[in-house]
Amino acid sequence: MIGLVLAGLMAGAVLIQLAISRPWLGVTFAADETGAIHAAPAPGLDRSLTGPAQVSALRETDGNRVAIEAGDLIEEPDALATYADMRRFFARQSALAGMMRGQSISIELLDGDTLRQMVVSPARMRPIGDLPVAFWVQMLVGLSSFLIGGWVWALRRDDLPARLFAMASLGILVFAFPAAVYSTRELAIDGGLFRVLSVMNHGGALLFGAAMIALLLRYPRKLVPGRWLWAPFALFGAWWLGDSLQVFDGPPAGSQLPTMLEMIGILLAAGLQYWRSRGDPGGRAVVRWFGLSVAIGSGAFVFTVIAPSLVGLTPGLPQGYAFAFFLLIHIGMAIGVARYRLFDLDRWAFRILFYMTGAALLIAVDAALISWVALERAPAFGLALVLVAFLYLPLRDMIARKLFRRGGEVKASFQDMLAIALAEGEAERMVRWRALLQRVFQPLKIVAGEAIAQPAVIDDGAALAIPATGALPPLRLVHAMHGRRLFSSREQARAGELCAMLDHAIASRLAHEKGVAEERQRITSDMHDNIGVQLLGALHSRDPARKDELIRDTLADLREIINNSAGEQLTLAELMADLRVEIADLLSSADIGLIWQVDTEAELPPQSVAAMRSILREAVGNALRHAEASTVGIRLGDTTGGLVLLVADDGKGFDPDTAPAGNGLRNMRSRATALHGTMTVSRGAAMGVRGTMIEVRFPLEGAPA
Repeated sequence: MIGLVLAGLMAGAVLIQLAISRPWLGVTFAADETGAIHAAPAPGLDRSLTGPAQVSALRETDGNRVAIEAGDLIEEPDALATYADMRRFFARQSALAGMMRGQSISIELLDGDTLRQMVVSPARMRPIGDLPVAFWVQMLVGLSSFLIGGWVWALRRDDLPARLFAMASLGILVFAFPAAVYSTRELAIDGGLFRVLSVMNHGGALLFGAAMIALLLRYPRKLVPGRWLWAPFALFGAWWLGDSLQVFDGPPAGSQLPTMLEMIGILLAAGLQYWRSRGDPGGRAVVRWFGLSVAIGSGAFVFTVIAPSLVGLTPGLPQGYAFAFFLLIHIGMAIGVARYRLFDLDRWAFRILFYMTGAALLIAVDAALISWVALERAPAFGLALVLVAFLYLPLRDMIARKLFRRGGEVKASFQDMLAIALAEGEAERMVRWRALLQRVFQPLKIVAGEAIAQPAVIDDGAALAIPATGALPPLRLVHAMHGRRLFSSREQARAGELCAMLDHAIASRLAHEKGVAEERQRITSDMHDNIGVQLLGALHSRDPARKDELIRDTLADLREIINNSAGEQLTLAELMADLRVEIADLLSSADIGLIWQVDTEAELPPQSVAAMRSILREAVGNALRHAEASTVGIRLGDTTGGLVLLVADDGKGFDPDTAPAGNGLRNMRSRATALHGTMTVSRGAAMGVRGTMIEVRFPLEGAPA
């Protein structure tokens, strides 16, 4: 690729040197509509001429005079009617160029009715700053096209279509560079050099057309065997040779006719490709882009430069600027050959086509109003703009909606996502998810896909990859709109929205299920830790009044559990005071002594107070049910950064490492964890009680609010 860049730059440098190494008069020559040539001094030069004047002749100091004719400044000699006219034109160019190489020449000017003489001393070289914009436009077109072709070829070096495209790129460079030199000459260049440059220009143009025909016969579908791809090169190469040898009737047949035939051949090959690529959205998108690029670029060049010359009219656009159309063609073709964002090409092609159509309609209506209705230019343009805006633009939108009525425009609400997320079982959720994708995108088929992070258009738009969502596996949608279209970035964005909604819906379902499970666990724990302990106390109580009180407290706690209430929102001090009475009565009914120590003034939020109550009740309940203890000691005190709750009994104890864990211990550990604390069970002595010890430590700042 670096070599191609250097080659293109070197060729450009050679042509620039060729353009400036001509004698320079320092006069700006321009032809009017009749072909008559006018002259004006170049900016910055001291001349007696104050404005443009018609040039009648050039005269040397020895008296040799060459009259200036209409047509001496034409951009393209192919516009002449016969080869004899071309030979005469080149001879006159040689004569004028020979005079410009003299030490001093006189330019005869008709300034109104006055014949004036302007004597100039030609410079040996033309300043590079005097080269007009048209020169640089043609150089840019040639070099850019050549580099674009090299880029595509570098991407797909072994691909025949890429090689043919690179050959077409070379053709643009070959016809653009020479044209830049002779079409922007000051007045004349040597006729022999002019002819060589003109032959190169014609050969490059025919090389471009032949390569484009061969490319469209091969890509995206193979229309003919490989050996037939050389037919366009052989045919138009022979035609170019015949034109160079002037065996035809004249330039219209030798130069302009083959260019028109190549244009027709390109369009026919594109039409055949479009027909053969039915059922292949990717191939059809390439052909659509090719056809649009060629139709806009080549068509604009033919109808602004070549067609007017064929019917004897003045070209509507200078050739130097018209060459920019070929750069548009080449950029469009490069995108198609490289298959860059192929899935969006059809929408781009539609927009460009209709923008161009709108501009053409605006010009046509404006011209019609000026010619037929005889309106002034400004009112005619304003009326044309209104007519196009009110008639054409709504039609354009209607056609766009019809052509691009994509599956992605089908509505899918969050309710649809919830219906999928809340379906019973993964199999049913998968069925509903596939049905929604089928309804939204209408793919030809849906198959298993590969793991990806985000939806993506793959295989040049032939498929749309859908990532895994929740437990639903990744999918691959193949061929949008039942195989009639490619997936585009619009469908990719729509798929992203659907996946995001489904993720949210599944997350909502999981959060709901988690909340239900946590609530069930809370009820189970409260029933076990609170209700169970109180009923156990009522069972062991010998006092009927106390038994009734415990049962009433149990019913109150049961209502609190059902209503998910935080109870009476007791403080820690109030809770410990109530629990001391409750636990003392409970243990005394079983003839068990109580040691009670509370050495803290800390405050806890209601949820933490409720957890503390449940832990303490369960620990005392375990001692009452299993320990056969005579004394239970309870101590709540401050520790570094938190609280410590210790429950000890002098019963028979158990080995916490080998004994099976029941619901009581599990519930206490769960509640301690909820307080961001820890619970340990061990053997030891505390508060004068030796036996099993349950210790719960938790930080105050870690307690849930």
